[in-house]
Amino acid sequence: MITEVNIKEIEAKRAHKDLIANMKFNINFDDVKVDKDNVSVDFTFTTDYEGQEGSKNIGKLEIKGNIVSKESKKDADEIVSMWKEKKTLPINFAEDVINMLNFECGSRGTLVAYSMGFVAPLPLSRARLQEK
Repeated sequence: MITEVNIKEIEAKRAHKDLIANMKFNINFDDVKVDKDNVSVDFTFTTDYEGQEGSKNIGKLEIKGNIVSKESKKDADEIVSMWKEKKTLPINFAEDVINMLNFECGSRGTLVAYSMGFVAPLPLSRARLQEK
């Protein structure tokens, strides 16, 4: 169960005043730490704003922080083991983290985005992950 979302850094840059035609979202998991039953995931949430040509970079919004989740000992061990082996997270846990970050970073990033003349960084759909 996710108990905290901590924002540590927000950076926004605007390279051009052109109209924004597209946004691309990305969430990177930077590190995972476990302390008893608390799993802490460091993340970077990035929104890239593109112009009408598609490849022209209009600007970028980047939010860094960590998300903390209280898990059973078994689940916490599985999460940290998978992270150490593959630098990835179990599907169900990753899905919960991504959906929470989409909501939190989208809502918190909205004020920064508007002050830069960007569209709010709100991914509209809920993430559903599948194993290959």
